[in-house]
Amino acid sequence: MDRRLLTTVAVAVVLVSVAYVAPIAAQGHLPSAFRRPPTHTAARASTTPTPGGAAATAASTPAASTPTASATPTPTRTLKDMHAWIVQASCTADVLDSPSGSWLLTAAHCGASDSVQAAGRTWTVVDEVTTADVDSAGADTEDLRLLRVDGNIEAAVGGGFVVGTAPADGAMVSIWGYPSATGELTGCDALTVSAAADGLSVDSCNLPDGTSGSPWYGADGVLRGLTGGPNEGGTSDWDSESIRFTDGTVSWIRSVVG
Repeated sequence: MDRRLLTTVAVAVVLVSVAYVAPIAAQGHLPSAFRRPPTHTAARASTTPTPGGAAATAASTPAASTPTASATPTPTRTLKDMHAWIVQASCTADVLDSPSGSWLLTAAHCGASDSVQAAGRTWTVVDEVTTADVDSAGADTEDLRLLRVDGNIEAAVGGGFVVGTAPADGAMVSIWGYPSATGELTGCDALTVSAAADGLSVDSCNLPDGTSGSPWYGADGVLRGLTGGPNEGGTSDWDSESIRFTDGTVSWIRSVVG
């Protein structure tokens, strides 16, 4: 082909290309073949999983602290507070901690009681149980009488005694009761117990007639003895006695009051 003809054709192709591309480039639609690669490319989102996944992320994030509710403190009862648990019956009777809140313990030799005075009212005795009513009762439950009244006397007086076994020799107890002559609560704290196989005794507190059935207890509110026994509570006002509470005593009381 003639060299001049080839030159003419090449010039024509260039002119056609310019005529086509220029308007498109002006509108921002330059074909990819004619674009310059971008100098900076956007970082591609990583698809590589984080070691441990969501669980690891959660584990590394400190958990929000949850406030811990403080334990409600147990009200502290004093020996004087427990005086309300000691009431007047035919002698002295002691309110027990029981499911029904209606049981009291006294001495059997005091005889039957029709009523109990406590918390500003009269409570009617609706049931009585003595060791003679229970076939399994033995010497360790002699001279005890349980009384049930017509309501929750435990709630009315603010609590009741838990029954436990006898204190050790030399232990300290409180003994309070209602003398028949005055009808006013009297007694002593920090009395030293003399413990023997057949019973307990104290000899440094004046506890006259009417205080039979008085509880022998400590600051823990556990009743571990009761004025009574073979000598009906002692040989004199200054010599108080109690039967020795054993596991059998505790079991017998629980079998009745629940």
